[in-house]
Amino acid sequence: MTAKRIALVGLVGLVLCGGVAAAHQVTEKPLLDNDQVLVMEYVFPPGFKGEEHEAPVNEFAYVLDGQFSVVTKGKGTTVVTKGQVEYAPKGTVHYSVNDSKRPARVLVVLLKER
Repeated sequence: MTAKRIALVGLVGLVLCGGVAAAHQVTEKPLLDNDQVLVMEYVFPPGFKGEEHEAPVNEFAYVLDGQFSVVTKGKGTTVVTKGQVEYAPKGTVHYSVNDSKRPARVLVVLLKER
């Protein structure tokens, strides 16, 4: 694992897992990592609330199952449901919330800068 990947995964994990109680752990599974893209699968438990952060790179979040909300500074809240994609360009200030009673399974794609 490269230092750049460790930093990017660490940042994403820190941001996504921030504010979550121990009983409500976010699970993550790396699916693809190369010099252009990092693809991770996350499961956000019911009651999850991530920390507000600035997108370090262009981010896509595709909902595989369930739903979650993205709260974007200056834009408000968007509910993203199964089969939908949310896009956060680099620099977007936002955070994610799962207010539903079911876990949300999300494919996160980070486009690395070259």
